[in-house]
Amino acid sequence: MSAINITDVETYIVANPWKPWVFVQLKTDAGITGLAEATTHDKPRTVAAAIEEMSNYFIGKDPFNTEQIWLEMYRDEWFSKNVINTTVCSAVDMACWDIKGKLLEKPVYELLGGKIHGDRLRAYANGWYTDADGEPEGFARAAERVVDDGYDAMKFDPFSTAWQRMSKKELNHSVDIVRAVREAVGPDIDLLIEGHGRFTAGQAVDISRKLDEFEPTWFEEPCPPDSINSLGEVADKSPIPIATGERHMTKHDFFELVTRTDVDIVQPDLMNTGGLTEGKKIAGIAEADHVSFAPHNPQGPVATAIYAHLCATVPNFMIQEVFQTYDVEWVEDLLQEPVSVEDGHVHIPDGSGYGIELDMDVVEEHKYSEDHVHTINLFEKDWETRQLE
Repeated sequence: MSAINITDVETYIVANPWKPWVFVQLKTDAGITGLAEATTHDKPRTVAAAIEEMSNYFIGKDPFNTEQIWLEMYRDEWFSKNVINTTVCSAVDMACWDIKGKLLEKPVYELLGGKIHGDRLRAYANGWYTDADGEPEGFARAAERVVDDGYDAMKFDPFSTAWQRMSKKELNHSVDIVRAVREAVGPDIDLLIEGHGRFTAGQAVDISRKLDEFEPTWFEEPCPPDSINSLGEVADKSPIPIATGERHMTKHDFFELVTRTDVDIVQPDLMNTGGLTEGKKIAGIAEADHVSFAPHNPQGPVATAIYAHLCATVPNFMIQEVFQTYDVEWVEDLLQEPVSVEDGHVHIPDGSGYGIELDMDVVEEHKYSEDHVHTINLFEKDWETRQLE
């Protein structure tokens, strides 16, 4: 197709103290480099090693052939649908799209069909309740700050370390947290309730009925992702719309979600589920059944830029998750020109490719080492503080 070939790959692990970021650069014989992110919930060194081990699938290949590269990387790996494999597929795919844009001197969103939603995308805040101390009053104070920062939507997990079921006392405490947040921010703010896959179907339905009076916009991942039947039961009985998908891999899982359940919002994580090539297909599957598209993004600033380009082109896009406002102080320093998140909106970069480049001095300054191996454990006490030792 083109006379360009991928010649090498480099990975960089950056020591975010609660989730190490993995960044990827593909090099070409045209002197163009493609950037991507390959962050998972854990195992950053495993992902970096897998990228090197799977490099025979893409070294020497034309970066314009994203469909062929994706197919071979997924099909030819015998255990295709595991998060390490799909994360490698994602990173290579996204870096190839960056290369395409740079070579054609076009932003990636133009290659994907053009912007539908203007120059910025509505976003919701996450990571904002690290100092809430697990108490309703603390959540209320923190929520007021989010509104002051310009957001009109926020996500939070009020369930502490719950697993499968909660006692009446624990459940009432969680309900009190949601009540306090709603009273603090008023009726016009979207509250997105995070479940982190904690509950049985019956418990999740009970929770959704108790929270309904506070008019949440959605109840996210109420059940573990390994049971589509549980998700289906909750989606059928919950008075609150159900969102899910961050731990589902590729279009195959999302086809099952859309066709076998009544979920209202799908949330693929593009860093893990297959990149832009697969993300566009997942959005299309959801659009065909009038299901909204709100990708999961607890990742780094490279991911935020990539999401902006894809979401700009998706007709059924709903809202984008961002941590950037409440992440480490140096998060915006990682890019030479940081992605702008202002007044609760992500501004879509306009440069060639994704319009971003890493600041390698900052990457080196925060290089991951043996002293930085921690990843947040959502079933460990005080996980929401992100103060890891």
